[in-house]
Amino acid sequence: MEEIRMKGTGAILLAFLIVGIVIASGCMGGGTTTSSSSLTTSAGASSTSTSSTPSETSSSSPSPSTTSTSVQTTTTTQEQTTTTTSSVETTTTTSTPTEEAYWAHPWEYAPIEVNGERYIITYYKYDYKVQPDQNSPTYEYIVEKSVEKTKVHVYGMTVTGSKIDYKEHDAYAYTTVVTPVKAASLKDKLTITVWFVFNRSEAFLYPWDVLWISYLSPTSRDREFVGIQVQYGDRTFLLTSPAPYRNDLLPYFEGDKDILSDINEDMTYLYMGWMATLHFGIWYAWENKNVLIPQSGVWSDMQGHSWAWNTKPDGTASFSGITFKLVDFEWKYQGSPEGVSMDGKGKFSPYLPLLVEGDGHYSYSDPKTGEKTVIYAYFKLEDLRLEKVSS
Repeated sequence: MEEIRMKGTGAILLAFLIVGIVIASGCMGGGTTTSSSSLTTSAGASSTSTSSTPSETSSSSPSPSTTSTSVQTTTTTQEQTTTTTSSVETTTTTSTPTEEAYWAHPWEYAPIEVNGERYIITYYKYDYKVQPDQNSPTYEYIVEKSVEKTKVHVYGMTVTGSKIDYKEHDAYAYTTVVTPVKAASLKDKLTITVWFVFNRSEAFLYPWDVLWISYLSPTSRDREFVGIQVQYGDRTFLLTSPAPYRNDLLPYFEGDKDILSDINEDMTYLYMGWMATLHFGIWYAWENKNVLIPQSGVWSDMQGHSWAWNTKPDGTASFSGITFKLVDFEWKYQGSPEGVSMDGKGKFSPYLPLLVEGDGHYSYSDPKTGEKTVIYAYFKLEDLRLEKVSS
């Protein structure tokens, strides 16, 4: 058994995100490196388009009149260490001769290959909606994220409160821009920039992480965190930490600290929906499955925990002049002992680490009152920028 992959949440977020949901390790097979031949390059500026036509088979595939179809069904029964538990996984694959692709690196920031060229993602833009519970309004935001290598001016403070100028240092700047469309409290555009000494995958792939708040502690000694700046309307808050360079100074801050409380409600909702619909183990069930053929699977531990999912190739999307094949997905999870259920659907490309579109619910029941809460989130990738890097 393997616990669903979830990031730790701060006190600001809900304890329900770390209930004891488990999935079988049999659903988490190893990944396979994908081939870049399935991506095609088209001329033109950065743009996004989506088609709903079925994906094409490779040039070596037979014509429709000669295509054969086979069905492969495998059932695996796994005996657990105790005599009272077991798990069953069944996968059904409907296959035709085609190219192969495996979503081997979901939510991992790494270069992608396109026709022999390597690129990194430097920017993405999501249309994002979240409903924190079934009785709340649905809030909507435009979320933009970018990363660049830059220099940041670092300050520190002595224990007596004296400001120390520690000059400029190289750092990676991760910038999140949240534009409210229909927000709970946000009235203006919000920009959050976080600086790290090294490239941090999770800092780019997630637009906002409440754990960043821990860096604001005067006792923070993270050896990679350099600073954070929050800009909201004409107000600014800045904190820099000299800890990566010397450990005898405290973090230095200046500006309007009240910004943090003013943005707290919307940022909590943004993080809540992102975590509830994204951060779980279902993506890793497809690491060792060719997602360019339709298939489905079910899994159960026979104790009230179960998965059901299906994928099928369908359509393409173009970003930065590059066309990516898409895969439709649907899945459901039930954790009866914990009173938890989840479901999701949308589109991904096995050649991109980010979801292209996602729609999901997270439902849980209070163990004391039995009251049910349903979180809903939706996001769609509107833009993506790629930068060519040397091999």
